[in-house]
Amino acid sequence: MKKKVLGLIDGQSGNIGSIKKAIKDLINEKPYQLKIIQGNFNPNNFDKIILPGQGAYATLISNLKKLKIIRPLKQYLDDNKSYLGICVGMQILSDEGHEAQITKGLGIISGKIKKFSNKKLIIPHMGWNTISVNKADPIIKKNLNEKDFYFVHSYIYENINKENILGLTTYGKNFPSIINKGNIYGVQFHPEKSHKNGLKLIKNFIMKS
Repeated sequence: MKKKVLGLIDGQSGNIGSIKKAIKDLINEKPYQLKIIQGNFNPNNFDKIILPGQGAYATLISNLKKLKIIRPLKQYLDDNKSYLGICVGMQILSDEGHEAQITKGLGIISGKIKKFSNKKLIIPHMGWNTISVNKADPIIKKNLNEKDFYFVHSYIYENINKENILGLTTYGKNFPSIINKGNIYGVQFHPEKSHKNGLKLIKNFIMKS
């Protein structure tokens, strides 16, 4: 049986070691081979793609442009192929990010990335917090509802359509912690740092047909 290909994008915005190890441990249960994407690629050669990210929105977008990844990634997403964006890898699915400057995003799931507005909160939001699942989905099965995941972020997805929100988390206010459109998913937390709950979510994504 020919193995399917799971791509892991190295956008040079953080260490991909943790997510790489998690994927390698999981793909033994599914006929997948892992390929690291570090430059221009053919979208037709990949069945699933994961983009982990940390740090600044503008930096990740800039890196993806320099690496010549952004155009084939946009084509891949426009074709509604299976994708999981983690942290900033989720945020760049939006229309734009509002940091020191406004940076244009991929425009896949409408919304804007803005900083937590409550000045009484400790920013960044760092540590364990709970997700409340809005609706059933193959990557968020019942056993992940009201479970804790690990967060590190200062910005949240705003102005997003309710139909694209799969899960919410509360930190001063409710914000989208899991988003979705077709076969495209994004999580604000770090599943690779969220122990067994995070591994379950990554496994659900990989196993989803």
